[in-house]
Amino acid sequence: MLVLFILLLPCLLMAQHGSPLLTHYTESRDIENQNWAICQDENNVMLFANRKGILVFDGAEWSLLRIPAVPYSMQKNPYNSKIYIGGYNNFGFLEKDAEGSYSYVSLSGNIVGVGVITKIAFRDSLVYFYGDRSLIRYNLRENVFEMNLNSRPDLPYTGLIITSQNTFVNVTDKGLYRIDSDTLFPIVTGYLTEKEIILFSLPYDEYRVLVGFGSGRLALFDGIKYYDYTIKDENYLQENILSEGIMLGDSTFAFSTLEGGALIVDKYSRDVRFTLNNQNSLPDDEIFAIGSDNTGGLWLSHQYGLTRADLSLPVENYTILPGLHGNLSSALTFNDELYVATSEGVYYLAEVKNYTEVEVLIKKEEPIKTVSVVNEAEMPEQKAEKGRKGIFARILGRTANHIDDIDSDDREEIHVVIQDKPVEQYTWKTVSKLKSIDNIYRKVEGMNEKCRQLVSTPYGILAATNQGLYAIKDHKAELIMKNRYINYIAWTPVGSRYWVGASGGYFAVSFLNGHWRQETPDPGFTNPVHSILQEDSRTLWLGIDNAAYKANLKANNNKVNYIPYVLPNDFPERYMIDMINDTIYIFTEAGIHYYDPGSDRFEFFHEEGASEEPGIIVPVSNHRFYKRGKEWKSLDKPKTKENELSLLKIFDDIVALTLEPDKIWLIDENNQLFGIDRARSSNVKPEVNVYIKSISNGKGVKFTPDNVNFERGDNVLNFEIIAPGYLKQNSTQYQYFIEGNMEDWSPWSERTVYERTIANPGNYTLQIRARDLWGNISEIQSVRFNVKAPFTRTAGFYVATGLLLLLLIIFVIRFRERQLRNKTKFLEDKVQERTFKIESQKQEITSSIEYASRIQMAMLPTEDHIKELFDDYFVIFKPRDIVSGDFYWIGEDSKSVFFTVADCTGHGVPGAFMSTMGISTLNEIISNNHNLQANKILNLLRTKTMTALHQTGKIGEAADGMDIAFCALDKKKNILQYSGAFNPLIIFQGGELKEYKADRMPIGIYYGEEISFTNYLINVSRGDTLYIFSDGYASQFGGPGGTKYKKSNLRKLLSEIYYRPMDEQRKILLEEFERWKGAAGQVDDVTILGIRL
Repeated sequence: MLVLFILLLPCLLMAQHGSPLLTHYTESRDIENQNWAICQDENNVMLFANRKGILVFDGAEWSLLRIPAVPYSMQKNPYNSKIYIGGYNNFGFLEKDAEGSYSYVSLSGNIVGVGVITKIAFRDSLVYFYGDRSLIRYNLRENVFEMNLNSRPDLPYTGLIITSQNTFVNVTDKGLYRIDSDTLFPIVTGYLTEKEIILFSLPYDEYRVLVGFGSGRLALFDGIKYYDYTIKDENYLQENILSEGIMLGDSTFAFSTLEGGALIVDKYSRDVRFTLNNQNSLPDDEIFAIGSDNTGGLWLSHQYGLTRADLSLPVENYTILPGLHGNLSSALTFNDELYVATSEGVYYLAEVKNYTEVEVLIKKEEPIKTVSVVNEAEMPEQKAEKGRKGIFARILGRTANHIDDIDSDDREEIHVVIQDKPVEQYTWKTVSKLKSIDNIYRKVEGMNEKCRQLVSTPYGILAATNQGLYAIKDHKAELIMKNRYINYIAWTPVGSRYWVGASGGYFAVSFLNGHWRQETPDPGFTNPVHSILQEDSRTLWLGIDNAAYKANLKANNNKVNYIPYVLPNDFPERYMIDMINDTIYIFTEAGIHYYDPGSDRFEFFHEEGASEEPGIIVPVSNHRFYKRGKEWKSLDKPKTKENELSLLKIFDDIVALTLEPDKIWLIDENNQLFGIDRARSSNVKPEVNVYIKSISNGKGVKFTPDNVNFERGDNVLNFEIIAPGYLKQNSTQYQYFIEGNMEDWSPWSERTVYERTIANPGNYTLQIRARDLWGNISEIQSVRFNVKAPFTRTAGFYVATGLLLLLLIIFVIRFRERQLRNKTKFLEDKVQERTFKIESQKQEITSSIEYASRIQMAMLPTEDHIKELFDDYFVIFKPRDIVSGDFYWIGEDSKSVFFTVADCTGHGVPGAFMSTMGISTLNEIISNNHNLQANKILNLLRTKTMTALHQTGKIGEAADGMDIAFCALDKKKNILQYSGAFNPLIIFQGGELKEYKADRMPIGIYYGEEISFTNYLINVSRGDTLYIFSDGYASQFGGPGGTKYKKSNLRKLLSEIYYRPMDEQRKILLEEFERWKGAAGQVDDVTILGIRL
């Protein structure tokens, strides 16, 4: 990442006109408002040294690490990444414990008299701890002190320089000395710095370092000679008290001051590329400390907290430049100049060529009286000489309450004096004094109205205002349409024609012969037009309130014809119309719709795979961006890049966007104008580093990453993960996966703290990863952990439980055996007693049923009666049980002989009851009625059966009844009547089988349409053979496949035997039935009546 920053920064500096993106962290001020040193650890966590300890910030959470000494200096060792601390009479380093938390390890031991360590420097395996009283060298490889050089009380040290070859220390009134063999040796040019304070030395090339002096001067030093290093605006450092300098990559320096913020300077051209001070949004100009991070961020500590300037982003703030007034609404580039529309007119960014001619409003400091503590030798009148000691002179003055920590023998004489403390006021001052402004906004002449939109044309800029339409050229505005509130100007012209939407209609302007001309196609159209575009030579689209119009400009009647389109919205909305890739779109707060020419209507735009509907639609934009969740999208994808869309996520709410070939101009809700350099946006590819911050169990006990073991009964995993990032808070998302416990990664979430219950014991691996603002995903970090099985799930428990269970089983078996023997004897007696009783009851029930069978048989026609009526016949009557649900019946009157076979609902005793009722009812019908047809008899039988069973057709009542085949034979006319309910009639006449189908409704309740039964009249003659039967024979299971016999087989069998004597037919039918049934039980009552006329 550092290499990327080094490559990007020169390009950034050469093109910059605004200010880098600043992020202010005021949370740190709540803990401590004076941070004196800044550095970043190996996990990208930021550390800030202050009088309360070390302030730690990981991008999401602030914490304070308290250490025994007040830290005044802090530096990371580039060789082993340890953080070294310098305090008063104390110095050491920070070390992480097994749980990942920092603790302080002192190296100073019993060393006294070293004073305040104000600087820490490294060379190879050596670390130097420097203060004005001593210079200590410590060998990190051997872990021993190699040198401790103390200054004379009257000649304190005033600076340290470390080159690639040597170490130098500056001595008050003596100058610069080289350290050889742990001894100070003067150099020939040492006298040049005898009155100077050396603030810092930075690597410049292989042989030289850049030295910063308390006077504000910069010089290159090669170990002997000094070479002036003069930057542009050098006086700025001298006037504002240079205090510190650091390297940013390989080609940039950053210098902080005590009264003027910070400067970012190109190493080779020596140009000042950025000035960060109160005038361009830095909260305070007094910089306590300066530092950097590995993603191109410059950190500045001041009285109001901390500020981070992101120097790697291709984003610049243009609002900080002076001269811009009002609420911003639109911005664009015309003729390489920036124009900005505001509520007070239009401004353009001009280069300042004569600094002395420009006045800007700046902060003025008026003195007020206050009490402070100073050294007697450093009275205010000596500021010019001694005030250059830098930040630590101020720190030690402001923290006078901590002087009590210093031994009385080491104190210098302290006096309380009255001095002036500045209070903030504002006044006008010439820029030449500041030398930090290269550009200034000037107002376009001739226009003071509120401007909503700017559109660039080859002929100038069109400006939409609340008083009319203006054309801007050469920094002057010309009113070309007055007294009209202009809502919208079409971004893309048709030829030289630009369409304009106004509060009372629409019109077009064209640039002809050096002048803007206007045309109004339809003066009678007075609706407010909020968007407008021309699709082709005759079609114009208008967006108004709650509707869109397609206007035909070349109608036959020379009038403009309009076709309205209305979207299904629940509240009033303005329709913003645009054409993207030859498709017409409507943008509203409710979503996006596109025009379908085939159906001539607008369809809802739904992005495939999207779980959320479009959110923010930027109203003022020449390119339609929309927001889905937290992701910015573009319908015209070829015109934008993914990294550009990711950059938009930096800003919370965007009110205007202008897309240009080289820039994206953006105005946010805080009235800030930003420019995005599109050429550099694709180069922003920061690394994402994630780590496990802590891991603990459900009781809060923390584990070390290499020893995560959950004891029995403890299966709640708590862990916190973090990927330090400082561009935008809460923009990093996290996932985790527990191998062996989860099937897939968790959903992406901004949460950093998680809890997971592990149900089963075993070995697991926790994996984590992070995704940054750009969509970059970190490498997976993992930690193994073990969940011990509870005792109830261990082998020992199973063995013990098994033995106990075995003993219990043996005891229970023996106990049960004894009980069973006793109970067996008792039960045997009971069984004998109850068996006798049951046998008696069974015999009684069987006798009753047999008696019922005799009654049923008595109700059936006698053989003598049948012989009187038919010469040749047979009857097969085989109840499944003792009594039957089937019956056959024969009756007669003076005219006809009636015979039937019926199958009642059920079998056994219930069926027998039904058959008894059926026989009785038929006898009643024949006795009380004469000359009835067969179907009439069945109709009466159905009615009487329903009455007897109380059947009304209600849901849930019994649906009992009977299936029947009923015949009536005229004694004289040889005519047979047949009517049936489910049961058919089969007749063989002249060797031909004829089957008469029965009606598909029963004798009983029927839930279909109740109609009369069908009556068949059949001419019969002597020798005809007929058969009626129940379904018991055909329903019998058996045969090779255990299937039903079926009616088709019965018909086939009858066809084979119908000509035989009736007794022989009966015998064949019974034998076939028994053969088919085999060992299976009889499933139903069987009745067949065969008659030969």
